Amino acid sequence: MLNFIRTLDCLIGRFVYLFLRIRRAVQEPPSPESLTIRKILCIKLWGLGNLVVVSPLLSAIKKRFSEAELIFLTFDLNRGFLERNAAVGRVVYFKYTKNFFFILCRFIACTIRFRRERIDIVVNFETFNNASALFSCLTKAPLRLGISNGYEAPLYTHPFRSDQSEHISQTFMHLLTPLCGPGRYSYFDFPRLEKEKEAVTGLLARYGINRFVCIHPGTSDNFKGKRYRKEYLSELAGLIIRRHGAQVVFTGTGEERELAGEIMEMMAQADNVFNVAGELSIWEFIELLRRSHVFISSDSGPVHIAASLGINTAVFYGPTSPARYGPFNKNSLVFYNGIACSPCVATGYVNRDCRNRFRCLDFDPKEIFRQISERYFHD
Repeated sequence: MLNFIRTLDCLIGRFVYLFLRIRRAVQEPPSPESLTIRKILCIKLWGLGNLVVVSPLLSAIKKRFSEAELIFLTFDLNRGFLERNAAVGRVVYFKYTKNFFFILCRFIACTIRFRRERIDIVVNFETFNNASALFSCLTKAPLRLGISNGYEAPLYTHPFRSDQSEHISQTFMHLLTPLCGPGRYSYFDFPRLEKEKEAVTGLLARYGINRFVCIHPGTSDNFKGKRYRKEYLSELAGLIIRRHGAQVVFTGTGEERELAGEIMEMMAQADNVFNVAGELSIWEFIELLRRSHVFISSDSGPVHIAASLGINTAVFYGPTSPARYGPFNKNSLVFYNGIACSPCVATGYVNRDCRNRFRCLDFDPKEIFRQISERYFHD
């Protein structure tokens, strides 16, 4: 169903592009200095990880336009994260659904709403989404910045051609150049929150958890094929417990609690392994990560949270490329086979069906354990 939505989105983009080719000539866009900037709308629907990467850039926009209200439009799957970013004045949520009729109705409603609000600048951080490009255009904002893969360019006043070989953070930085000028990217500095700190302290005390490793087995609904195999994670977790005497905490959403439970059932030992998936808010999860010795995950949003916190991070890549989406904290450990068919996620707008049974994620858990041990355990 998700690939159907992506394909439909691509077809819509082609139609709009062909229609706009016969419209009047494109006029030179105004400069930010020539406008009174009161409202800025930023868009990033997909991916908590992308929101983490975008977060420090919102501060840069707010610093440049300190008097303007910064509004952020995202899926309701990301609820609760952006509210703690001081640069964001308002978060508007688009309900995530695969019901095309509902999406269309909500699209029209959002378009009418933001046209009435008279947005001055739209920054669309989506990398593959013609619908959001069309939406940006329909707001009639005088300045519209977005990433172009070809079809979207006429919908923006400042299109940026994305280079798939560069890290996504650099793509977003280049996108903002017309507004903020060139700059150097650095991760978001997550604040420590007393309420969440106390909640995590209580959870650890309740379970008797001390020195622990976090394993995050899930990935977003955007593409579950990125997940490292359950049987491999169970073996890896068992090795960490037996060889290093550490405890293992499985994390995730409420929907991923069953997945974590299935991995735990494969393990020979039941002691020193815990399932907290679905028990934590996003900010409690951040506090838990802050206290972990190592965070182990496939490519997912929490990887960039862990990297932002500067904790030891081990990540599996296959359908996606670490050159594009990898963490860049110095104490990260990246596993990537780089086989011929990889990466395959969002290539030509769709997630490719795998005929190789995700051989790109066939990492030997014993080898993973050896490298994690050499890098992060010295006892």
